Amino acid sequence: MTSWILNRYVRAIARGAVFAYPTDTIWGFGCHPLHAASVARILAIKRRPAAKGLILLSSRLEYAEPYVDIDGRAREALARPAAQPTTFLVPASADCPVWLTGAHPTIAVRVTDHPLIERLCEGIEAPLVSTSANRAGRPAARNFLQVRRQFGAELDFVIPGHSAGSGRPSRIKSLADGAIIRDGA
Repeated sequence: MTSWILNRYVRAIARGAVFAYPTDTIWGFGCHPLHAASVARILAIKRRPAAKGLILLSSRLEYAEPYVDIDGRAREALARPAAQPTTFLVPASADCPVWLTGAHPTIAVRVTDHPLIERLCEGIEAPLVSTSANRAGRPAARNFLQVRRQFGAELDFVIPGHSAGSGRPSRIKSLADGAIIRDGA
């Protein structure tokens, strides 16, 4: 992907675009986390209840820090990508928007070294909202063509590429007690 095209995506995301993109696990829907209307669009596309909350996907913990309330030990655990993509449930900061946490006192955060996500996060200097590219209760789209065919008219754009994962969602783990909420393997 050329720098010119990437910069167009970054500018659109900063302005509130809703898009689909290949992640470190599966194809996802995303937007800038501070755009409430964009998050609402994603929830409408997915037909997902807002109470469930969403994941923040970030290339660096620093971008997610305004959304979390963590100490040094937790910061170390979150700061580096895990061998298996793992999303951690961590206490949400007082400033974390309710449209991200839903009905929970926690926020789901995953740090990844996926090259596309690194470039997008660095461009907007923030994490990305991330949720699987599907309607609630339905299988996630598995590639660019499926995403485009099923959701293209509802999105501002679809970023081409390939997900780096197994086609399965990430493991979700509670940072507080280590409990596995979703295996993902």
